[in-house]
Amino acid sequence: MEWNLFAIAALLLLSGFYFLTTELEAAPEREAIHHPLRAPRDVLEQAWHSEPVLLFMRQVLAMRRRRQQAWL
Repeated sequence: MEWNLFAIAALLLLSGFYFLTTELEAAPEREAIHHPLRAPRDVLEQAWHSEPVLLFMRQVLAMRRRRQQAWL
């Protein structure tokens, strides 16, 4: 392992942490406004709230199938 690369990575990491801490200290404090969530309107929205990644992958695969049929 190259020690130069390790030193550069460590310096970048430390400078990133320093930048984050200075920005957090300079940021004004404010209260977050919490809005109550609405109930899901349909089955698709309910599925999106429960498992978004699974639903997204299903939509991608469905679009692939539709495009594949269009090419045939």
